[in-house]
Amino acid sequence: MVERHRLDSMFHPGSVAVVGASASPGAWGGASFLGRLQKLQFAGSLYPVNPKATEVNGLRAYPDIKSIPEPPELVIIAIPGPAVPQVLEDCITAGVKNVHIFSSGFAETGLEEGRQLDRQITEIIRRGDLRVVGPNCMGLYVPASRLAYWGEEPEGSGSVAFLSQSGGHGEMLSGYAQKLGVYFSKMISFGNACGLQAIDFLEYLAQDPETKIITMYLEGIRDGGRFTRLVKRVNRFKPVIVWKGGLTEGGSRAVASHTGSLAGEEKVWDAFFAQTGAVRAGSLEEIVDITLAFMHLKPPCGRRVLLIGGGGGNSVAMADICSREGLEVPRLTEETRRELNTFIRLAGNSARNPVDAWMLQENADLFRRTVEMAVADPMIDMVILDRYVWNEDGRNPERLRQMETVSDFIIEFARENRYDKPVVMALNASANDPDSAATAARLWTKSAKAGLPTYLSQLSASRALSRFVGYHEFLAKSGDGEE
Repeated sequence: MVERHRLDSMFHPGSVAVVGASASPGAWGGASFLGRLQKLQFAGSLYPVNPKATEVNGLRAYPDIKSIPEPPELVIIAIPGPAVPQVLEDCITAGVKNVHIFSSGFAETGLEEGRQLDRQITEIIRRGDLRVVGPNCMGLYVPASRLAYWGEEPEGSGSVAFLSQSGGHGEMLSGYAQKLGVYFSKMISFGNACGLQAIDFLEYLAQDPETKIITMYLEGIRDGGRFTRLVKRVNRFKPVIVWKGGLTEGGSRAVASHTGSLAGEEKVWDAFFAQTGAVRAGSLEEIVDITLAFMHLKPPCGRRVLLIGGGGGNSVAMADICSREGLEVPRLTEETRRELNTFIRLAGNSARNPVDAWMLQENADLFRRTVEMAVADPMIDMVILDRYVWNEDGRNPERLRQMETVSDFIIEFARENRYDKPVVMALNASANDPDSAATAARLWTKSAKAGLPTYLSQLSASRALSRFVGYHEFLAKSGDGEE
């Protein structure tokens, strides 16, 4: 029998108490958390705690934690900061272990009163051996447990975890990622981290069978040496994607006022990425871009990329972008070029790499022949298919039908992938034309949800591929790859 992890009861609680729950319409915090748990039909027991109410949302309310007939497996605290210490004391008395402190007003304020309050709750947490998320954070988001009392309502449970010092980033990511078919096993917003640290959660996610990919937003970290060693170990069998905030002077000041953390010097984090092989990201969008590659692509044999797009200037730009991102754009073999030239004879087209075949994108049969022939070239390790959405594409039914047919072929080709070469798609649309932008957005979500990593720019596509390749190169060079 597999032994349960000590945090399992926090992520999969059988009962939840919400301190600060009220029936006030539109109220944020305890009221909205409780309402959301009810809306998602949380399967366990729910206990509103409010000394001024006897009932909240149809549930019996309790004056304090000690009055609840059983020790809740998770307590959510959403009351003013100065009242938090007493609730923690009550948790100790009642035998509660798992606590999420949503409340703010601690060290992140920069005021002495906040720092004193921070020290006070830290002492209580240690004395009571409490497992605490926070304070000043959104807490836990676990779709499988219907424990998703913030963020976008989950469409399903997935294999990606997000560990973040920012609750706002978690809220934004929960909606943005789902549009592209990226679903979460766990999201953890841990804020000031007076109790459980990033390391504690990473250790949990490392053994969590529901999590295959670990993503993070970090501002500061305690015990950097231990964290580095842990990431290096975990990254061998679960990719770790990290967006480090606060690397600039201005960002570092913002970090101090956000979670009271020390951001750390950029060169220190450069060394961290070099030592651990963790994948560097620079935004929420990049986290999702890179995650899509890990979810759907097989490891490539190298960095040689085939570019199939359109327009001479656009092809030059694609090649430059890929080269700057560390990808190689090799020439196709003479045999492949000769075969392509048997039907790519239109003015302005080219059978080199990039394959400049913009007019073929309106002919599904010829485009299919081009892709299958070029991808088979032995000089190619992976593929970026660049699709330009013209202004009239969103208004011309026939052009729209052809575009959908070509996109369906690309999805099918990438899914079957008989050449075992990673295939991604980049979409380009006129930002000044609502119809083409809407068409591109529809193709973006449709393709990504179908398992084809799809990006809204050539830069996003090439960067995601480069980071994906870099991860596998690190594993091969270090001799890792197995737990």
